[in-house]
Amino acid sequence: MSTISSSTPLWIAARQLLDEYGRDFFRCWAKVAKGFDTEDIHDLRVASRRLREGLALFAPCYPGKGLSRISERVKLVTGSLGELRNIDESILFFSQLPSGEREASEPEARVLLERLEVERADVRRQLGNDLKALKPGLLKSRLRDELAAPLLFGNDRTNPFQDLARFADGALLERARPLTELLPPALDEANALAQHKLRIAVKRLRYRLEILAPLFACGFSELHCSLKGYQEVLGKLHDLDVFAALVLDRVPEGAGQQNLLRIITARRSQLYRSFMAMIDSSPVDAIGAEARSSR
Repeated sequence: MSTISSSTPLWIAARQLLDEYGRDFFRCWAKVAKGFDTEDIHDLRVASRRLREGLALFAPCYPGKGLSRISERVKLVTGSLGELRNIDESILFFSQLPSGEREASEPEARVLLERLEVERADVRRQLGNDLKALKPGLLKSRLRDELAAPLLFGNDRTNPFQDLARFADGALLERARPLTELLPPALDEANALAQHKLRIAVKRLRYRLEILAPLFACGFSELHCSLKGYQEVLGKLHDLDVFAALVLDRVPEGAGQQNLLRIITARRSQLYRSFMAMIDSSPVDAIGAEARSSR
């Protein structure tokens, strides 16, 4: 682990942290390539997003668009994992429906699960090919080369010699501001798109907070826990929207389809109430300001 403090010069912190997150990303990539374990896939998705956030955060310390191009390649890894993750979550949801709820849709649910299992095998094979085609060794070399050449002089985007703490204030504000803009439309229960956009903004702030964690003397755990809580509930809302679209697309019209949609709608309404309770107890749009004042 790197030893970063509030007084660490920005360019040194950038190089150390990006090297650390890069190593974690490639370690997780190697594990997924060997076995496609569900937990390993989750870890790689998290590692890829954290690395992308770090690349975006520290891009001003480096010349040209080298880090941006690397981030685009890392994003391809994240995207390749997304379809398999959605299939896994769908299989888990429909297979674990209580028998009382599933009874009215038993034939439809069984056929849907059988199709999903076949698709999962196909997607796993394709994922293996995609990960090989993305050439992790080459990407690792490109990242190493970029990190070895920060733009220390003549940098008109940032002062690479400033303390990390000074840089962090604006960095947190950049990710916190969208939450204030995205929250009002997300309070409409039917506005799934707004809730999806808020989830992405929360996720980005969470990863930026994690990257800047060494700057917090206190309060980090509480802020991080709040962001993870919002990410979880908004993520589950999005999953239910994916499940509903799957039912509409794959299950024939009729009583079985309508029963599955009713189940999903009821679960979604329950989750939305949890989301609103979280807003009342710990407003998501206030977390950014709290983070900036807690350092």
